[in-house]
Amino acid sequence: MMSAESLDTQTVATDLALASGTMSRLLGQAAGQGRSVTAWRVLSSLERLGAQRVGDLAVEQRVAQPTMTGLIIRLENDQLVQRQSDPNDGRASLVSLTENGLQEIRGYRSRAINVLLSGIGDFSQEEQLALARVVPLLQHINEQIAAGLDG
Repeated sequence: MMSAESLDTQTVATDLALASGTMSRLLGQAAGQGRSVTAWRVLSSLERLGAQRVGDLAVEQRVAQPTMTGLIIRLENDQLVQRQSDPNDGRASLVSLTENGLQEIRGYRSRAINVLLSGIGDFSQEEQLALARVVPLLQHINEQIAAGLDG
C-alpha cells in the first residue's frame, strides 16, 4: 500500500493509463464479436449523441474520412446504421443507429459487463468496495479530459 509521503503522481498517472487502456482493449476483444473497437465506439457515439456526419465521426475517432466512410458502409450493410440527407447541407449525410444497431451496442455493453463481473466476483468484499470508491474518481477524470478536449 502506498503512503501519502511516497505518492508519485507521475507513476499513478502512468499506471492508470496503462491499466485502463489494457482493460478497454481486453473488454473490446472479449465482447466485440469480431468488430473493431472503432466500430463499437462509433455505434456508442451514435447512441449517445444521435445522428452525426461522417466527417464528424472521423474527427471524433481520429481516423481519415475515407476510413470512416468504409466503416459506415460496412455498418450500413450489417443494418446497424442508416444514412439520410443532412437537412442543413444537401451535400452531406447524417448517420444514425438503426434499431438493430441499438440492440447490438446494448449487447456489447452487456457482454463487457459480464466479463467484468466474472473477474470482480472473485474479489473480496473489501476489494469490491475499493473498486466502488474509485469509480467516481475515474468518471471525474474522464469529465476533466473531455472538457480539455472540447476547449
